[in-house]
Amino acid sequence: MDYLASILELDSSQDRFEWGKDTATKFSSTQLTNGRLLAVLSKVGYKASMGIAVALTELIQLRSKNQYPYINITEEFAPKIEALWAAAIDPLYLRDPFFDYKYADENGVKATYSSNWYILRYIARRYIAGSYYIHEFLVNIAMLTRHLMPNKGLFDKWFTETMQKTVETFPCLYDYGDLDENDEKAVYDCSADVPVPREFFFNPEFIYSPNAAKSVLNSFLKSLNYRNNLWLCTPEEMLEKGFKGTPYKVE
Repeated sequence: MDYLASILELDSSQDRFEWGKDTATKFSSTQLTNGRLLAVLSKVGYKASMGIAVALTELIQLRSKNQYPYINITEEFAPKIEALWAAAIDPLYLRDPFFDYKYADENGVKATYSSNWYILRYIARRYIAGSYYIHEFLVNIAMLTRHLMPNKGLFDKWFTETMQKTVETFPCLYDYGDLDENDEKAVYDCSADVPVPREFFFNPEFIYSPNAAKSVLNSFLKSLNYRNNLWLCTPEEMLEKGFKGTPYKVE
């Protein structure tokens, strides 16, 4: 059993879950609040926030795939997830944050994927725009993921440990208490934020260090095919947008 599956603790009797109209809209609502969770998530670094959003999305994909066998998960979501992991390295890798989320089950009720990608769309749009207020919708996606888990205790353990080490390794470089909510033109420059690799969240044998991170990040970037993945910018597009350094390489 791989590490992702071990977090979910899936077996043949746990591959389905209840989902209806109320839950389909609850987790994508702007009214969904959890002050304690937001306080924790607000301490997470800017790029790491995107990493958390993508990590939770991977859990949702694995958990939901048996519920919606008529959706080709690999074809539909893999390119987007690749582009989002690249965006966790630098926002300029992501060409388009306007993910479609019009997925429904056979009864016409919007699938878990609708809520998931609706939330991701908001997070990605704020991330690309440099909005300081990126953490709010992380609450939604974290609560959605937990709702879907077959073993909430196992998920809580992974999530708590992950948050602790993420805040320690990739802390937020600004404080919400210092922000002016009326300054609509304020844009956060995340170039000083350390990029976060996927292995940090899902490989228990990965010991973080700048050199270790650089190695796995470059391996990941080298594996990407921006010619085939329309969600990724080309090197030329990235340089035109002001990317500093060599596209598709962590230096």
